[in-house]
Amino acid sequence: MSHKLFRHSMLSDARVWAFLKRVDAAETETCRAAGCPRCGGALHSATYPRKPYGLSADLRDDARRFSLCCSVCRRRVNPPSVRFFGRRFYVGAVFLLVSALALAGSVRLQTIARRCGVPASTLRRWRRWWQEIFPLTREWRAKRGALAAPPGEALLRWLLGSMRGASFRSRLLRSLVWLMPWTGFCTLGAGPGSPAESVSFMNG
Repeated sequence: MSHKLFRHSMLSDARVWAFLKRVDAAETETCRAAGCPRCGGALHSATYPRKPYGLSADLRDDARRFSLCCSVCRRRVNPPSVRFFGRRFYVGAVFLLVSALALAGSVRLQTIARRCGVPASTLRRWRRWWQEIFPLTREWRAKRGALAAPPGEALLRWLLGSMRGASFRSRLLRSLVWLMPWTGFCTLGAGPGSPAESVSFMNG
């Protein structure tokens, strides 16, 4: 499906998607070099296709999730990603931006759902994850010192607004990179980490 909000934006730009893919590929090689985080065995390629929501049809055909498989214990390792946020159906950029709208509180979820093409039930799950699950994650406890977020501030909205960058696109890309530890098992080459869904019952 083509996403209403981004049909004519940067996510329809093949160059942007290619850049994000290169970031994912580089992180995959870092994870491969580190070996299996569970047993230390060699990791081999085990990529698989995804059909994420939020991309034009031609880009969806090239949306493969970089993944690795241990040659010893045969367990899968999904490296962090700037394209995909865990197992969620929408690409990472859509998940971040639409979540930020849902967290604003000034616009009804039904209005956001109609304008962005994301069901209101999904928006409620996303909002609850950012408000209740995200602050409890191990990754947030490790990284929250890097952001001096005011008490009571919606963390995602503060993150998007505090990132450096001359344009909104650059700030969004920096935010995707900053949030990579929540998206895979091999956290930025630093060993095993928890995917977002491992601390939540929410997918989608």
